[in-house]
Amino acid sequence: MIGIALLGAGRMARVHAKAIQAAGARLVTVFDIFEPAAKSLAADTGASAARSVDEALHHPEVGAVLVVTSSDTHVDCVLRGVQAGKAVMCEKPLAPTLSEAQRCIDVLGDQATSKVFLAFNRRFDPGHAALKRAVEAGEIGNLEQLTITSRDPAPPPLDYIPKSGGLFKDMMIHDFDMARWILGEEPVTIHSHGSCLVDPQIGKLGDIDTACVTLVTATGKQAVILNSRRAAYGYDQRVEAFGSAGMVISDNPRATGLKRYASTSFGAPDRLFTFYMDRYGESYRTEIETFLRGAAAGTPPPVNAIDGLKTAYLAEAAGASLRLGQAVELKPNCEVTWPE
Repeated sequence: MIGIALLGAGRMARVHAKAIQAAGARLVTVFDIFEPAAKSLAADTGASAARSVDEALHHPEVGAVLVVTSSDTHVDCVLRGVQAGKAVMCEKPLAPTLSEAQRCIDVLGDQATSKVFLAFNRRFDPGHAALKRAVEAGEIGNLEQLTITSRDPAPPPLDYIPKSGGLFKDMMIHDFDMARWILGEEPVTIHSHGSCLVDPQIGKLGDIDTACVTLVTATGKQAVILNSRRAAYGYDQRVEAFGSAGMVISDNPRATGLKRYASTSFGAPDRLFTFYMDRYGESYRTEIETFLRGAAAGTPPPVNAIDGLKTAYLAEAAGASLRLGQAVELKPNCEVTWPE
């Protein structure tokens, strides 16, 4: 079994550590610039705490690296992991800016598609994956319209907003990846609308909390992405694919299939999940299993660094469209077509 080095020991690192354990994989060592965090996570998982990135990468039992550090260090950690000959999985985003993502691709060359697994976990959600298979199998005929809804139960702490990169890069980036994956072709235009309807303080910090983005491909396929930082009823994460012969929907999962009938309710199901690990825990486990199988077999990852670049491009373009108040053109080579 391939041993894993975990770079980072924050909140998302603990999510991945839990997924590693659930998958029956082996976490060997943990590094974080905040040494107490690394030691705490190492103690909780039976791993060692490395004193540096190099020590973690060159541990004799490590064959794979999971990068869950702050986003401004992702590129450096990815490049060092690949240079050390390890299979690398990187939490989204690949980089905090489009230019940094492009630099990473330029340095990686062919290894961008063969050595780097981008952690877009929603591709591994059972419902979303089933929808993708149904579209590919032609169950709905020709795909014409795609609607992706992503609403979180509550906004993040206000002190997170300035360092998040903004809603398009922090939250909708998952949906950009889902749209590209399910559409099966790249969009050629993007048009964004954004508001602050949840908390005006988020607007004062330079971000939005409610957004609607439309993508159109060269063949005319349409994708609409809806985001909100607040849904009073829990995680609302749905995908609808409509085609010439029908429609498929990946709906919100529930804890059970139970429905309640009483004087105050009729067929009321369980409430939606309010914790993301309850909603997406299985996707994180399947994701790490897929990564490790590919690393052991030496096969190219199903989602790679190029996907990270493409989503960074869409996030940057979405911000430009919002700023300009108009649709912007998208290029296959991720060329910036809008004024800075």
